[in-house]
Amino acid sequence: MSSRHGYGAPPASMPRSVQVLIGLLAVVAVGGTAAFAVTFKSVRDKGELGASAVTAATATSCENPETVTVAADPSIASGLEAVAAAIPATELGCSSLSVTPQDPVLTVAAIADGSAPALWIPDSSEWLDKVSASGQEIRRISNSVASTPVVTVSAPGSEAPAVWTDVLGAPALHIGDPLTSAVSSAPIVAAFAEAQSRGGDLTSISAALVPVAQAQYGNLKETGSTGRIQTVDADGGTAVTTEQTFEAYLAAHADSRLTASVPSSGSVFMDYPMAGVGADSAAAVDAGKLLAAALTSDTGRSVLAGLGFRGADQAPPVAGGVGKVGSLVPSDPTVVTKALARYEILSRPSRALAVVDVSGSMDYMQDGVTRMAATAQAGDIAIRMFPANAQLGLWAFSIDLGEGTDYRELEPVARMDATEGDTDHRSKLLSRIDSLSSIVGGGTGLYDSVLAAYRSMQQTYDPASINSVILLTDGANDDPSSISLQELLDTLTREQDPTRPVPIITIGVTDDADTDVLEQISALTGGNSHFAPTPADIPKVFVGAISGRAG
Repeated sequence: MSSRHGYGAPPASMPRSVQVLIGLLAVVAVGGTAAFAVTFKSVRDKGELGASAVTAATATSCENPETVTVAADPSIASGLEAVAAAIPATELGCSSLSVTPQDPVLTVAAIADGSAPALWIPDSSEWLDKVSASGQEIRRISNSVASTPVVTVSAPGSEAPAVWTDVLGAPALHIGDPLTSAVSSAPIVAAFAEAQSRGGDLTSISAALVPVAQAQYGNLKETGSTGRIQTVDADGGTAVTTEQTFEAYLAAHADSRLTASVPSSGSVFMDYPMAGVGADSAAAVDAGKLLAAALTSDTGRSVLAGLGFRGADQAPPVAGGVGKVGSLVPSDPTVVTKALARYEILSRPSRALAVVDVSGSMDYMQDGVTRMAATAQAGDIAIRMFPANAQLGLWAFSIDLGEGTDYRELEPVARMDATEGDTDHRSKLLSRIDSLSSIVGGGTGLYDSVLAAYRSMQQTYDPASINSVILLTDGANDDPSSISLQELLDTLTREQDPTRPVPIITIGVTDDADTDVLEQISALTGGNSHFAPTPADIPKVFVGAISGRAG
């Protein structure tokens, strides 16, 4: 049986000390301060925080204090500022802590760009794992300074979900973007954790994700967890959010009759870890340890509880909330990773650049059909497959196609429904693909063309789409003036950006294709390599290679 509880009005029972601290924040907000500064000197275990918030916020004993920047998930930033402001003046000194609310996905991008904050408190350890996997150094200071379970919110009288697959299949589900939000991905993680613990069918979860992913374009328009709750409050349905966010919503909307629930199996918890991610310094480490101790002290927990958070121990709140909730953690997280990768393919519109070999060998005939004729047939089918919101461009390549390059842009990357005059982009592509045979000739300038296409897609990267290069060739590089294979691979390695991935999908045609090289290029960029043994196989292989990118 599912847990289902309504919420009370927590601010009415908020401790007086917490109200004072929140009041201080209001003063700061009215003054227009973007970040709250607090100074530190050393780290000691003080237990309770002092009450001299005003003194703590301004005291300093150094002429040039070192500023330690902290990026905090917006949901906890105000509580973090309040707790920091209450640290006793005796602990202040030669460092200054500057707290800025920032969505974790933006912090990840800042880390990749080399502009990381000194300290980071995202809403989930999942973010630290992602950054670590990309090769960036993460120095954990605290595994958790607060927690809150992910819950579902619906109108009174709605049937509570028995399992998390029920949530994924709920009509009018408002889930947000699982690819950029740990809260939004939590129902998927929870569903797999449930199935793994019970020996259930994992394929049913993948099937349940298909309609969710296909509705993703509408989900992206929702403005975060609070926006999803507002939508359900106005129009009905089910929203995925956290206990803390819902409690804050009810505090501001006393007339709301929405209720929250979780399946009896439990939920995924947002655990708010603290880590050092920027330049390593003693000041940052000391400030982080002091702040973590303050946040997990009795008074720190009271401040965060007043905002709807649970402690790091995940114990239920004294009043309100959804009660005791078990923590769901997948026994095999790789299954979730694969499911989210598939979800991304299904949910993001495709943005691809097709790069087609027009060297002389493409005119070779086998079983009554030339390689180019079969390629044009495949292209025609594929172009018609792409939906209106997909983007596609077309290049041809051989050797010296003009202007000193081995490649030529035939159509730029644009939406299929983009119009110019009385012709749409899809029609232009169909016309171009049918005329490729008129420019067949010359050798195969593979390496320069691959690099140019990769750079073009990376420089014009669209974060709302799946960006890729689709390369079809029947030969090996034979341009004597081009870069070498090693230079190509080294350059692709050096220029890869985990925040702007551009997989290269390669299609080798007949045994003349250098399949070993094509496999290296695809593997290096995160793409797949395919092989069409005869011209007759090209349509089937080509369409199969791009079908996963066409949605």
